[in-house]
Amino acid sequence: MFGSEIYSKRFWEIDFARGIALIMMLISNFVTDLQFFLGYSEHKIFWKFFAYATASLFVSISGLSLWISHARGRKSIKKYLLRFAKLFGLGVLITLTTYLLLERGTIYFGVLHFLGVASLLIIPFYQLGWKNIFIAPLFLLGREIVREIHAESLFLLPLGITPHQFFTLDYFPIFPWFGVFLLGTAVGGILYPNGQRKFNISNLDNPVIDFICFLGRNTLKIYVIHQPVFVGLLMLIYGGLPNLGV
Repeated sequence: MFGSEIYSKRFWEIDFARGIALIMMLISNFVTDLQFFLGYSEHKIFWKFFAYATASLFVSISGLSLWISHARGRKSIKKYLLRFAKLFGLGVLITLTTYLLLERGTIYFGVLHFLGVASLLIIPFYQLGWKNIFIAPLFLLGREIVREIHAESLFLLPLGITPHQFFTLDYFPIFPWFGVFLLGTAVGGILYPNGQRKFNISNLDNPVIDFICFLGRNTLKIYVIHQPVFVGLLMLIYGGLPNLGV
């Protein structure tokens, strides 16, 4: 598959990158479960940077993918609203589940909440294309400002303004993560103008690559089910888990 492929086809390299990000996310979240439920504390610095690298790759690819969709002319407001409703709705379901099942660490504004909001917030920025690379630092550096501000209301969590002693297992505020999302959009504007490649890259006939691409095409489904699988596995091995209110 090369840059001349028709718009209706997927770019395998993006599915592959998303699949890699998903594998990294599964590893990172499983380690987080070990830390939260079982007190695992080895290599904390490494796993912290691994988690940030994973999240950055995941979010930037989402921005890149939405740029391609937009550049191909798929600009229906209904499409944007449906994407928001699906992602944010799943995020709310995760909020309710973690509130009911966990003794602490409720996820109020995790990655799915953020991606839902970002799918609407990005609309006025599409026209900038690759120039979003100059806007992204405003959101990245804005985190240094909002992190010093605290409010007891949870309604400001999307901005990165938290209550004192706030703890959650998954948190993706607009500052700084929308900056990472914009960087993905900028890369899309550079490498995939008009929704087509500016470079040639052939699809390698390799079963491992094909499997990773398959994961990348089914990221949302796997994301939704992975934590129940992980927690269920730990319960089978260890029985009752600390911090789990069931």
